[in-house]
Amino acid sequence: MKLALDRAILAKSHASTLGPKCRDTREKAAWEDCLKLYDFTVSKINKTMDPDTKCSKTDSQTWLSTALTNLDTCEAGFLELGVTDFILPLMSNNVSNLICNTLAINKVPFNYTPPEKDGFPSWVKPGDRKLLQNSTPGDNVVVAKDGSGNFRTIKEAINAASGSGRFVIYVKQGVYSENLEIRKDNVMFRGDGKGRTIITGSRSVGGGSTTFKSATVAAVGDRFIARGITFRNTAGANNGQAVALRSGSDLSVFYQCSFEGYQDTLYVHSNRQFYRDCDVYGTVDFMFGNAAAIFQNCNIFARRPSGSTNTITAQGRSDPNQNTGIIIHNSRV
Repeated sequence: MKLALDRAILAKSHASTLGPKCRDTREKAAWEDCLKLYDFTVSKINKTMDPDTKCSKTDSQTWLSTALTNLDTCEAGFLELGVTDFILPLMSNNVSNLICNTLAINKVPFNYTPPEKDGFPSWVKPGDRKLLQNSTPGDNVVVAKDGSGNFRTIKEAINAASGSGRFVIYVKQGVYSENLEIRKDNVMFRGDGKGRTIITGSRSVGGGSTTFKSATVAAVGDRFIARGITFRNTAGANNGQAVALRSGSDLSVFYQCSFEGYQDTLYVHSNRQFYRDCDVYGTVDFMFGNAAAIFQNCNIFARRPSGSTNTITAQGRSDPNQNTGIIIHNSRV
C-alpha cells in the first residue's frame, strides 16, 4: 500500500507536467479530469493508511476500490474523447496494478448489515434520519431565486458552508441552471420536492465534455445528503453521455429525489451510496458507475432512445476484489 501511494504521488506529479502537450480543448478536458482523479486517489490511499483514521477493513476495501476506479475513469476520459496516443500511456498502469494487489491482500468476507427498523441503512445516524424525515430540519442557509433567502444561487450557499457538523442548504422551489461540485463533507441539500426544486445543466460528451465533467451536480465530499431535489441534464438523446448527478461521496444518501437525463443520467461513480423513494429517467446505461449503490423503493423510467435499445444499468467494476455493485430492491421499471 505504501508503494502504491508513492507511485500514485509520482504519477500525479508526472501528469501535472503534461498540460502543455495538450493540443486541443478535448485533450485538455481529459487531462484536467486526470489531475483531479489522481488527487482523489492519493487522498483515498492516504486515508486508508492514516493511523489517526478509524477504519475497518471494509472501509479500507471501499477506499482502495475507489482509488482504482479513479484511475479507470482517467483512462476512460481519454478514450471517449478519442485521445489514444502520447498522453494516455504516460498515465501509469503501475499504480493500478499495485492497487489491485492491495485489494487482493486486504479482501474481507462479505458481511450483510441489516437496515435500521425505519428502513435506512445502519450508517445513516439518528440525526441524519431526522433531517431526512422532518419537514423543517433546521436550515443553515436558504437559497431562493426571488431574493427571499440568504443567496440567489446554490453555488454561493456551498461556498458559505462551514464547520465540521451537518450544513443544511434549503433550496426553495425554482429552476437553478448551475453546474455544481460539492467538495465539503456533511453538506445537505433540502428542496421543495421532485419537480419543484430543479437543478439543471446541459454538458455532454457530444458537446466536448468528458462523461465525468458533464455532471450537472457532482457530490465529492463525504456524507452528502439530498432530499426533495430534481437533478437534470437536458443535453438530449443525441449528444451521448450527459450526467445529471455524479456521486463519489462516501456514505451519501438521496431521498425522494429525481434524476432526469438520457444516456448516463446517474453516475454512481464510487464509494457507498443509498437511494430511497427516488425516480431515475434515461435511455442508455443510465444507472452506471462503480459504487456500492443501493436503490430501494425507486421508480426507473426508460425513455425512448435514439437507437433501438434501452440499457438500464452499466456496472463498472474492473477488479474482482472491489466491493462494489448496484443493488435494486423493491423497485419498479
